[in-house]
Amino acid sequence: MIPATHVSAVAAEQPILWLGMSGFVPQQRAVLEASLDKPPGMCRWRVGAFGDADAWWVNGAKVRIMPDGNLKVAAGLPTERALNLNLTDVDRPVAFAGPLASTDFEPRCTFDPVSEPSIQAVILQFERWLWQVRAQFVLGAQIIQRGPELRHGIYHVSHRGNLLAVLDFLRGKAAISPRVHPVDLQQARWAKRPAGAADLPESFVHLTPGQLAWAYVRRTETDVLPARYRTETIYYRHVPGVPLRWLRDSHLMLLRELSAEPGTMEALRQRTGLALRDAERDLACLYYAGSITTTRGKASVTASAARDDSQPHSVGAGFDSVTSGAGQSFTQYDLTAPALLEPRESQRVPDLAGGA
Repeated sequence: MIPATHVSAVAAEQPILWLGMSGFVPQQRAVLEASLDKPPGMCRWRVGAFGDADAWWVNGAKVRIMPDGNLKVAAGLPTERALNLNLTDVDRPVAFAGPLASTDFEPRCTFDPVSEPSIQAVILQFERWLWQVRAQFVLGAQIIQRGPELRHGIYHVSHRGNLLAVLDFLRGKAAISPRVHPVDLQQARWAKRPAGAADLPESFVHLTPGQLAWAYVRRTETDVLPARYRTETIYYRHVPGVPLRWLRDSHLMLLRELSAEPGTMEALRQRTGLALRDAERDLACLYYAGSITTTRGKASVTASAARDDSQPHSVGAGFDSVTSGAGQSFTQYDLTAPALLEPRESQRVPDLAGGA
């Protein structure tokens, strides 16, 4: 059994939660962004690209109801486009800043953009709705910290007699309780179990250890990219085994460039125009998803050949053999950014409460 104190170094780290805004003029955005500053020990909110964000703020004064029932949000910035929203398809928390332009629209969550208490209340509500994301962050941090010691093992993660997660590193599968609280995971104990204990509870959220690692890398300020990826030639291996919506345009550009020709980080930055920190974070995500390698013999044979990794390969420090199960296969994909890159098995992102 691995004690909870083993992860005390990561227990205090809080995730970056990405917020997308639509319909706000520059002055409004400046006030709202200033309200996101929070004391240490709490979730860290950052404004990011709207489509990549964990949650959304929409200016209700710019919303009008379309004949088909969708919402059209007028642009608030010169560089912003009008947004067309179908709330039934929204899979993340969204709140509308008052006053609302239409009385025919009654959103589930609203706030007053000039009231600090109202803003902080909606942030707190978002953090409650995003418990699953925060829990995945904690579990992903623990997986990365423990690394090779988890290889080929099956673990039950429990707290006070309650099963919180099952991690099967033999098959590259995982499941996490939909109601788990991040603090419980920080204090949980990991018990190594026999092969017969690998069943994943049906009611749990099913994903993979690699996806949990990605969830951490995407939301941490800690630099987790192995040093050799800064100097050595990087090769493309295969499509990352994460849901499509997790891939940003920058991920797709890196995959496109690497599928065409390997290169160093500096060469990739020149070819994509990415800033250094963005390139480091994106490459770290791809590394923990097993999509890139610095070992030429483990690279994809050609960019156009079908990808079929019938045996797991190590991408460094034994990590890939930890996160990937044997027998995974990957078929050919168009890597033109923004490409539609999907794993062999379609994977649905867990629905977050309060999405509409």
